[in-house]
Amino acid sequence: DQAGMLFRRAYMMMRRILPLLSLLLFSCAGANRLSDLERSKLDPAVQRLLTQERMVETDYDMTIRPDGSKEYGLIVRTKNVDELRKAGIRVSSVFGEVAAVRATLEELTRLVDLPSVRSVQNSSKNYPQQ
Repeated sequence: DQAGMLFRRAYMMMRRILPLLSLLLFSCAGANRLSDLERSKLDPAVQRLLTQERMVETDYDMTIRPDGSKEYGLIVRTKNVDELRKAGIRVSSVFGEVAAVRATLEELTRLVDLPSVRSVQNSSKNYPQQ
C-alpha cells in the first residue's frame, strides 16, 4: 500500500498546485491583451503598466502595501465615484468627476471595466523643488 500512499500524496499536492497554476496562466495570458474599449480608456503609460511592455517602474507612483502587493497612483475620470469604492478601489481624493486612486494591477483591470470610468491616467510623485 506504499504505492497507494504515494498516489494520495501526489493527488493532494496536485489539488493544491493546480488552482495556483491555473490562476497564474490566466493572469499572464490576459495581461497582454487589452480590448479596444479598455485601450481607449488608458493613457499610454497605464497601457504599458498593464501589459508590462517597455515598463520602467520609476515612471510610476508605486508603493508597497502591507501584504506585499504593489499599488499605483492613478487619476480616474468617472461619472460615479461610489462605483469605484464599491469595486474595492482605494479612492484618495475627489474633485468633481476626477478621482485620485491607488490600485494594484488586478484592481486596475476591474477599474477599467467599470461603465462609469471614462479614462485612467498615470499619476506621478511630486517632489519639492530646490
